[in-house]
Formats: sequence, structure tokens, C-alpha cells
Amino acid sequence: GAGTLIARDLYDGIRLAGPSDVSAIIDLITPLEASGILVARPRDELTRDVHRGFYYVLTRDDRILCCAMLKRYATTSAELGCLVTSRKYRKQGHGDAMLAFVERTAINAGVTDLFALSTHTMQWFMERGFAEVGLSALPERRQRLYNRVRASKIYMKPLASSRRVDAEELFWAEQSRSRNA
Repeated sequence: GAGTLIARDLYDGIRLAGPSDVSAIIDLITPLEASGILVARPRDELTRDVHRGFYYVLTRDDRILCCAMLKRYATTSAELGCLVTSRKYRKQGHGDAMLAFVERTAINAGVTDLFALSTHTMQWFMERGFAEVGLSALPERRQRLYNRVRASKIYMKPLASSRRVDAEELFWAEQSRSRNA
């Protein structure tokens, strides 16, 4: 038969990335690496991180629209990285849905502080509850990896509860609908 499917829950399409997703993730992030927005990731490192369960993908019809990395550095601290939405699907709430999913995943794992490094999307992170912090706020192991030449801004967000994530997600979904109306 034929029909129309209206799906409100984007989580149906968010899952842990697998080895077969690596080439699609590379296709998604390469333009942003080339322009300097994202740090270029060695492909073997990206593949290793996917195998370790650090990457998530948002899919629709088996196509990857968005990806994100969640990497734990300490008992209660994790990094959100490589949050990328396909150019064709931006401004539709996919980045917000991925952020909410990653935050819930982190909360369920006992993470209380989520941090992100950025040189270009500062406002986006600040609007979503991240605050700029100094290098000393990062876990010691992550401080040693910090690239001083790139001089990324560091943003930290305290993670309180899934209920708070629910409220923020509803707010950003409504903002996205208003922009697209």
C-alpha cells in the first residue's frame, strides 16, 4: 500500500554507529575538516573510535543525516565531539535531537559534566546550556591532548537529569518548528 508516515520521535533513527557506517561518517565530516571547522581525524583513529562505541548516527531511510561522538575521559566527565548534520538537513532539529540523545546516554552512564571544544559554533553551544570554561576544567588526560595552536574554546554543561533534557529538547523542537513554519 501507499501512505504517509508522520514521525515525531527522531530517536527511532539514532543508534550506535557500526563499522559499516565509517565511510558515511567520513563523507559527512570531510567538508568540515577541509574548511577547518572540524579537526581532521586520522581515518584509523575514527574507525577505532567507532569500534569502541564512541560514535552515534541519526539515520533516515538508511542514510546518515547526523553524527556525534561521546567519549568519556573521567568517571563523571565526557566530551561531545564531531556533532555534524548533513548540509541538506540542517535547521530541522537533527542536531538538537542528537545532542539530547547524547546527553541522555551520558546521564545514564553517570556523567555529570559534558564538554565540547569549538572554534566556530560557540553560540549554538551557549544557547543550549554550555558555558565557556578554561582549560583547567577539562579532565587531566584531555588537557594533555588540547591543541593550543587551534585554540578551541572549551564549553562545559552540567548534566542534571533526563527530565531537564526532555524540557530542553521540547523547547528546541518548538524553535525548529517555528523557524520552518
